[in-house]
Amino acid sequence: MNNICISIGMHDSSVTIIKDRKVVAHIIEERHSHHKHDCPPCLSLTKIKDYIDKVDRISFADLFPNYTDFTPYIKILEHFSGLCFPNTQYNISLHNLIETPIHNDHHDLHAICGFAHSGFDQSLVVVMDGAGSTYSFGKENQTIYEISKDYIHVLEKNIVGDGSPVVDYSTPERDIPEYVNPETNIGAGYAYSAVSESCGFGSLECGKVMGLSAYGQPDDRLPTLLSIDSGGNYTFTLQRDQRWPWMGPVDCYLNDRYRMVDVENIAYRIQKDYEKYLIYTCKKALSISKSRTKNLILTGGCALNCVANYKLLKELPDDVNLYVEPVSDDSGVSIGGAIKLDKESYGFFGNNLKLDNLYLGGQLEYDYQLMGNNEIEYDAEPENIAEIISLGNIVAIAQGRSEIGPRALGNRSILFDPRNPKGKEIVNQVKKREYFRPFAGTVLKEYAKEWFDMDKLDESPFMMYAVDVLPEKKDQIPSIIHVDGTCRIQTVTSEQNKNYYDLISEFYKLTGVPILFNTSFNLAGDTMVETIDDAFYTLRNSQINYMYLPEIGKLIQIN
Repeated sequence: MNNICISIGMHDSSVTIIKDRKVVAHIIEERHSHHKHDCPPCLSLTKIKDYIDKVDRISFADLFPNYTDFTPYIKILEHFSGLCFPNTQYNISLHNLIETPIHNDHHDLHAICGFAHSGFDQSLVVVMDGAGSTYSFGKENQTIYEISKDYIHVLEKNIVGDGSPVVDYSTPERDIPEYVNPETNIGAGYAYSAVSESCGFGSLECGKVMGLSAYGQPDDRLPTLLSIDSGGNYTFTLQRDQRWPWMGPVDCYLNDRYRMVDVENIAYRIQKDYEKYLIYTCKKALSISKSRTKNLILTGGCALNCVANYKLLKELPDDVNLYVEPVSDDSGVSIGGAIKLDKESYGFFGNNLKLDNLYLGGQLEYDYQLMGNNEIEYDAEPENIAEIISLGNIVAIAQGRSEIGPRALGNRSILFDPRNPKGKEIVNQVKKREYFRPFAGTVLKEYAKEWFDMDKLDESPFMMYAVDVLPEKKDQIPSIIHVDGTCRIQTVTSEQNKNYYDLISEFYKLTGVPILFNTSFNLAGDTMVETIDDAFYTLRNSQINYMYLPEIGKLIQIN
């Protein structure tokens, strides 16, 4: 059976395809439109035919289904996708969505996605983001669940607001559900997004704030931004007096009041406050668990804060198993929707969806032509590429299916020598990024603990933690160490990505360092490379001179 979920969304639209109870493809709109966080998923719908010929069931994920016309998406599927619809429930000729599930339970979908990928039989799930679904009693910003293959139960839900009591406005005299916190709360996601705007970035560019925060320091002129009250509720201090704090940007408010405070210090303040908030919330989730499970999943947009994730890992008891969902941005809700649709057919959440890798995007095709005498193609082996990198050259790598989620994991990556002390400056300049943006490192899994403080981790295959670099190793890999002494790492095995593993192994033989500097294959402002045309466009518009295509054993050089 082929089930698909189409996530409309306000950003990060996507389509997920489940075939015979397994996710076979996750199509992210921005990778095809080249507009970051793009929606709606029009181009994604035309790519479904690459994976399946017919659709048995469709569902939609949308925050505002009462205001959405789903007809255009059905028209695209009918006229441009080339798909067959054997199930008459869709009545395609009339564009009528008869009995088609519409998921507006945003946090539920994040939780289901994380649970399915974790491989746990039972778990707590903390979903934390800016805001999710709107209910009669308010808009959610954080939810704690208990979940198994048979059920999903809400333990606690926080509602966006300024600290006033939660009221069910549809029927004011009706009691709100007992799992809803009685007072509204601005929430961590909105607070962090507000600071992101204040720092001059967009509300969806919180990763830049995370990177910038390491350059800041405590500043007495700046109050705690996320403060906790006696009841354990957090409030965004600078928004406390506004009745509807989520309705607009707050950058002017912050900058007017604290214009003498360095932007690095504002970033530092929100990062430190968020770390405390995250640790408090996850420990609270463990304390209110009815099953007393020791499995904990973190998802929602806030879970992309890899610096805070590592702090959380170190604070949790040793017997707690933490899983951070790598597709925790809103593109992941279509995965949750497809799995939920699948459960309706089979009666339980599939337990064969544990993630081994994130290579579920588009397959790279090798139909290309070189332009002019300045583009040269060579036969190449991993040892050749390792030597080129060791000589100080930037090499892009493109192969196989693209990574889903926001991290490049060796299929659409830019690689460099981590030993180069000026590596950050060189690659940031080439990618046209801000000076404070850190870079990641990919390390052979078997050597990870010799270079990094992994704490309770055996591996970090999805780059969801920024871990401490061991003191005795810092001088050897300066270009991937952030100013706070951490590095966002990906561990890799031959089973996960043989070509990438073999390349790093050759670099290790040559240099004694089992690590490569890794960043996403794109330039600032563009989305990650998806196709071979995207790859050549990026090369031809940058100072990157080499691209390695390991599946066909070729090296492209552009002079």
